[in-house]
Amino acid sequence: MPQDVLHLVDDGLASRMHSMRSTISTVLKESPGALAISQDMLLNVPLNTEWQTITQNREALVNDALLKNNHRHINYDYYIGQHVLKYDNTIKGKLAINTFGPFEIVCVHVNGTVIIQLQDGETEQINIHCTIPYRKPLL
Repeated sequence: MPQDVLHLVDDGLASRMHSMRSTISTVLKESPGALAISQDMLLNVPLNTEWQTITQNREALVNDALLKNNHRHINYDYYIGQHVLKYDNTIKGKLAINTFGPFEIVCVHVNGTVIIQLQDGETEQINIHCTIPYRKPLL
């Protein structure tokens, strides 16, 4: 019985290793095993790897992702005296309010941080990505 179990485990590990090494990566356009040994994993043919092209493709993918992410950002200039809401990092329910405040901005820095007044004499420096501008209710 133990030999059968060991044989099944060995076969399972071998098939998993083969699938991981022979699966073609969408970023690299080749399998990791083929890149490591410069030979195709399924056929016995040599593989000519152009590392410069792979590097350029990866850089292009990273740049596209950055542009896509930056496109969603809204330019907004914070100023002293403005009120902001601070994001709450604790995990709550889906419909729960995830901000608290408002807090007054005491100082604005060029590195993307602001200092907010929490309580009397207590301040905190936070990144502007952790805040949203506070708009007073219309009532």
